Amino acid sequence: MLSRRERILLLVPLALIMLPFLAWPAISGLAYSFTNYAPGQLHLQWVGLANYITALKDVSFRAAWRNMLVFLIVSVPVELVIGFVLSWLLREPFYGRSFVRILLLVPWLVSPIASGVMWYFLLNLQWGILNFFRSWFSLPFLPSPLGLTGLALPVMIATEIWQAAPLAGFLLLPGLLAIPGAEWEYATLEGVSFFQRVRFLVLPWMRSLILAVALLLTGSTLGAFDSILILTGGGPGSATITPALYSYQQAFQFYYWPQGATSAWFIVLSVVLVGLAYLSLNRSEEG
Repeated sequence: MLSRRERILLLVPLALIMLPFLAWPAISGLAYSFTNYAPGQLHLQWVGLANYITALKDVSFRAAWRNMLVFLIVSVPVELVIGFVLSWLLREPFYGRSFVRILLLVPWLVSPIASGVMWYFLLNLQWGILNFFRSWFSLPFLPSPLGLTGLALPVMIATEIWQAAPLAGFLLLPGLLAIPGAEWEYATLEGVSFFQRVRFLVLPWMRSLILAVALLLTGSTLGAFDSILILTGGGPGSATITPALYSYQQAFQFYYWPQGATSAWFIVLSVVLVGLAYLSLNRSEEG
């Protein structure tokens, strides 16, 4: 059995290889957010917190975080609930269960770009699936929900749920299967209802796993970018812009690199806060 010191020493070679590729870009990126850095910038100047203040004053930046808050509040709980229901349905063995478990990963394995293109064609005004069926009955075409301020964000949330909920089910299933059979038999003999089983049996057993999956889903949602870029580009107006998309637009569309790099660090900060919350909840459970 290796001691703690020996285990740490074994990780030193890996750290020496990985840290230059992880730590240095992060540290330099943070330092550049306090300057006027941009590709081709000849005169690098220290600007302090000016970039951060500019970002906080930007209406689009605030809209991006409002949208992200709605994204998180709606999508993550729904993904967990749908994922749990899927894992519950797959708990008992049946013919083809392994194949169904693999199918659960398909929406997640599809690249966000490909997913965005698919949904774009499905929801398109001219050849989308809704108007395709309406054309059979000579009904007037409906406007695409992607172009409506009140519907664009819910559609983005729905596509995110479509992609992530099956993954949540795939990840939760092993935890559900790990619950001892004796516990299920006891609950059956006692006539415990479904909701009581979930509350008093499943949640205590799977709390750590559910927290870990929630952390994964939250991190994925905070980085939502690719499919939204394809579907709406953040529009109409700023109805579907997200922090990651805002950072991309500032850096690569408007060529305002200091703003793009600075806004990205707000995402990093939010991920760190979510991680700390997870560690705190996990410690409270272990305690």
